[in-house]
Amino acid sequence: MEEEHVLMLPGRLRTRRTFSLIVALVVVAGLGVAAASASNAATPRTIKVGNITAVQNLGGTFTGFQAGVKAFFQYYNTRGGIAKYRIDLKRFDDAGDPGKNAAAARTLVEQEKVIAIVGQATIADAASQKYLEDKGIPVVGGWAASSSYHKPATNMFVSLEGPNTPYCPLWSSNQAKARGIKKIAFIAQDFPAAVQDAVCRVAAAKYLGIAQAGDIIKASLTAVDYRPFVQQAIAGGADAIYPSAGTDGQIKAIQAGEQLGFKGIYIATQFGASLFSGLQSAGLADKVSGRLISAGFSLLPDDPASYSAELGRFQKGIKQYAPDYVLDPTAVSGWAAGKLFADALTAVGPDSKKIRDWIASQKKYTYGGLQGPMDYSTGSKPNPCLTSLQWKDGKVVRDIKAAAPPAFDCGVLINPATGKILFKP
Repeated sequence: MEEEHVLMLPGRLRTRRTFSLIVALVVVAGLGVAAASASNAATPRTIKVGNITAVQNLGGTFTGFQAGVKAFFQYYNTRGGIAKYRIDLKRFDDAGDPGKNAAAARTLVEQEKVIAIVGQATIADAASQKYLEDKGIPVVGGWAASSSYHKPATNMFVSLEGPNTPYCPLWSSNQAKARGIKKIAFIAQDFPAAVQDAVCRVAAAKYLGIAQAGDIIKASLTAVDYRPFVQQAIAGGADAIYPSAGTDGQIKAIQAGEQLGFKGIYIATQFGASLFSGLQSAGLADKVSGRLISAGFSLLPDDPASYSAELGRFQKGIKQYAPDYVLDPTAVSGWAAGKLFADALTAVGPDSKKIRDWIASQKKYTYGGLQGPMDYSTGSKPNPCLTSLQWKDGKVVRDIKAAAPPAFDCGVLINPATGKILFKP
């Protein structure tokens, strides 16, 4: 029996129990007692880890990532566990609410006695950072939505992160330059995280010599029709549109562009199953084939398993436990979050401090070959090594001039305010 706890919007704790019926054929031939003893001896011990995410109210942004996290532990638990430990994953949905995030962290630490938070992905991640650090609980392999993962924090270790102060990666701006884009229009949903994201994207384009089509165009969070914003982009001479928005905002921007006859490139902040299903539902998937680009943090979900043994395990696990996400690149990064925890657990055992210290000592950690090398010894930061992607013929493939797999495209991290290099891999 496995239990999964989800913190619902009104603050109630819902418990779901999944029962598995195991049918065994037992042959008794004088060895029954010995066989039972051997079976008991082989049963892995159980340790608890926590997970806090924002699914409700977030339009599916983190669902693929979380599918990868959950599938990782399901896969390994059915194969003897990790380092002889079965992992009991306690999951909470904070709906992006800081108060619920803080409450979930306290429940996980004080009641559930978790040794780590694995695969956190929520826009409210800053609400629990100090509490978790004070309690000595590492946050392993998260999708960072704020700079709370950066120094002076010593307990937070990202596996996926967009632009957060002071780090600004070049990522898809490199792709735009490779495609010959001369001028980009930046549309940002009008809330702080999205505007901050757009400020970085503008700085990255400027660093690479790509012009900006007017000022950042701000779109209301409640805007249904994006045509006025896209009209501004077209009037500014943009040959690419870069929306810093949730999945819904990105789809609205693309839909508006197609309605207005825009023939240029769309740059998505992040590819994922929710974006692609939205494009399909809106009848846009074929129309933007070869014209929609983004950067991913991992190998592609359908890359050959020969690129990485762990990728082969991901492909088996995600197909079995989360088949809706078999082609979602963010699911690979969610799996990578679990892999980071598993490697730390294998190296030092179920000790929170030792897990934190082990991860902090890694200078070229590759998540079993799933993602580009990460240097955790200098603190968490966006990974400067990515996979350049495009949406083409109904699937995600590598973009033109992308690094040959299984290598990654690596660039610098800059300060968006000054344009100076902060980190070079």
